[in-house]
Amino acid sequence: MPTYVYRAVLKPHEKRPCEVCGGKDFEIVQRMADDALSQCPKCGGEVQRVITLPGLSGAGKVKKPSESSMAQAGFTQYKRCGKGYYEKSFGQGPTSLGGENPL
Repeated sequence: MPTYVYRAVLKPHEKRPCEVCGGKDFEIVQRMADDALSQCPKCGGEVQRVITLPGLSGAGKVKKPSESSMAQAGFTQYKRCGKGYYEKSFGQGPTSLGGENPL
């Protein structure tokens, strides 16, 4: 279930002694189908949901496959050896791509 962040809606010069919504944002775990809270669960004061970035732990971390597994799958890899010049590391195809070897 996702965690939502809420913030107290305070009138000018209003302060709340509430442990939940007094002075800082607070988090509530809710189902996505649940309606957003409009009142603090402890003191009943007005609150609003704050839009935040999702917490995606581990998302976007992709493990690079090994060269041996890529070769077994039939891929060809070329590594850059100079400006516009690439040499084959493994796989089928020409031994180099691009112009003359600049080295």
